[in-house]
Amino acid sequence: MPTDHAAETVVVAAPMRRVLATIRDVASQPKWVKEILEAEVLEQYPDGTPAMAHFSATSPVGKDTYTLTYQHAADGMSWNLVKGRLQTGQDASYTLRSAGRGKTEVTFDLTIHHNLPLPGFLRGRVIRGLVHSTVDGLRGYVEA
Repeated sequence: MPTDHAAETVVVAAPMRRVLATIRDVASQPKWVKEILEAEVLEQYPDGTPAMAHFSATSPVGKDTYTLTYQHAADGMSWNLVKGRLQTGQDASYTLRSAGRGKTEVTFDLTIHHNLPLPGFLRGRVIRGLVHSTVDGLRGYVEA
């Protein structure tokens, strides 16, 4: 089973609490992650943060539907795949760090497991593109 990993760090010109609120609003992800077509929160924790969500997304390797479970921390959020059509696993996280003067450093780390029979160089390009598109979309959305 192939596994692909990518991570990227960006600085967002917004306070950490605003960035954290944005990433926790998973239902809004189609507004800033161009690959996500639909996002629906299925379950919430008592504090209102997402516990489970279902997605429909597209990428250069095809359209996928998948369900994720979330864990929350004061400095970010992580998640794992419950079930997917193309993916057999997904482990990811956003880690936030104050960068001073109302700025936040955001690291997005993504690992995807799947059964796609694609060459490694192509899979690497796809996952790096997805990670870059996501952090770039987050920065643009929060700073707008």
